[in-house]
Amino acid sequence: MSKQTRKFVSVVLSALVIFFTPFQAVAQSLEARNLCRESGIIFAFFNGVQTTVGEANRALNEFRRIHGDERGDGENIRYEVMYNYTDGFDDFVETFEQRVLEHEQILAGRYELALEIINGGGKWWEKLAELATTIPDARDDFMDWYQAKIVQTLTTLAGNPPTLANYAEHRSRLDTWIVEGKQLLLVAHSQGNLFANSAYSYASNKTDAESLKLVHIAPASPTLNGPHRLADKDLVINALRVSGSVASITNTIPGYLIRPAGLNGQKDILGHGLLEIYLNPALGIGSSVVQDIEAELASLQPPEIDDEAETGFFTATLTWNGEGDVDLHVYEASSAHVFYQAMTGDSGYLDVDNTVANGPEHYFASCESDKLQVGTYQIGVANYDEADGRTATLQIASFRDGVLGTKSVTLGSPTGDTPSHMMFDVEVTKDDETGMYEVIAR
Repeated sequence: MSKQTRKFVSVVLSALVIFFTPFQAVAQSLEARNLCRESGIIFAFFNGVQTTVGEANRALNEFRRIHGDERGDGENIRYEVMYNYTDGFDDFVETFEQRVLEHEQILAGRYELALEIINGGGKWWEKLAELATTIPDARDDFMDWYQAKIVQTLTTLAGNPPTLANYAEHRSRLDTWIVEGKQLLLVAHSQGNLFANSAYSYASNKTDAESLKLVHIAPASPTLNGPHRLADKDLVINALRVSGSVASITNTIPGYLIRPAGLNGQKDILGHGLLEIYLNPALGIGSSVVQDIEAELASLQPPEIDDEAETGFFTATLTWNGEGDVDLHVYEASSAHVFYQAMTGDSGYLDVDNTVANGPEHYFASCESDKLQVGTYQIGVANYDEADGRTATLQIASFRDGVLGTKSVTLGSPTGDTPSHMMFDVEVTKDDETGMYEVIAR
């Protein structure tokens, strides 16, 4: 019996089981608590240069506060960071130590003051400048280096965009959202525009144009796939302009000395900060960015999709780079084996099975509290046929926390229905006191 025939028989049997389920059990299922908030729109934020995970999440929360959890028509919006790392953050700390701490021993160990320098000083620096006459020179020396470092980083990325783990993680996340039929709004700041442009190019070949929008904030690239905003006194992008083309200036902002503080109560002397400049409600450019985002949100339309996947408490999405049949295998907490022959498990479903090329395959664990089981879910992949040497990428994501892990593996010879690589152990737990469920992936 071929794989396609066995899959058909499995689907028919699953349908019969569902059809003949007693009415009482169905009613109980309807009363179960839903652990997920269904959202038709994804707001994906691509962070800027030298941004920590905490800072990226702070920015995301500001976007959520400004734009809300619902569009005007009542469609829910889900927010998620598409984090990208900046190489050289260690250099940032080392240079601060060399250029500032060595000038004044009174600052020994005070690395957090580097952030006050970037934000234009602060009360600590004002006090210290009164005590140590070399402080202003050390600060200016460090700021000159910092600006040059950012420009070097952005120039390198623009000339040689990294095809690293960030791209693989972003693309797998996009694959999940696209197969789930989401409307996608990508919002990018600074360095994030380089990653967002790549994501936009990738997604535009897989979803409808009306279902994918991109807003550029302080773009570090002249390539634009949507509206953009750039301040005239953004010293970082102005420095990039010297070495190559950048997007046009759209808004003027006051000089540093008379510039109002931003959403975080700070000022950015370089005129490049997201919270300090581009979302600053006291600046015209802040209002313009909000208007651009609102306009793109309003213009999004649901995609036309044949086989729409479901959003789960957690999902497993499998893709691979080319032809061949690669299979996703999930061993649920109950030991139920979910794959193309048995697409309905005790806790979840394999609702997308690809037998030709590239994927995706998609498994979701139920959002219903009476169906989701606690315990360990083991997730693997198999080269069913003709995928020798292909790179398979598996991503685990949760409804609440987004991406939990992304791994890739090079496939060997076909192994049929037997997984050749076990990629993740996913642990679902429940707090008996609060009733809250948690999920982690190892």
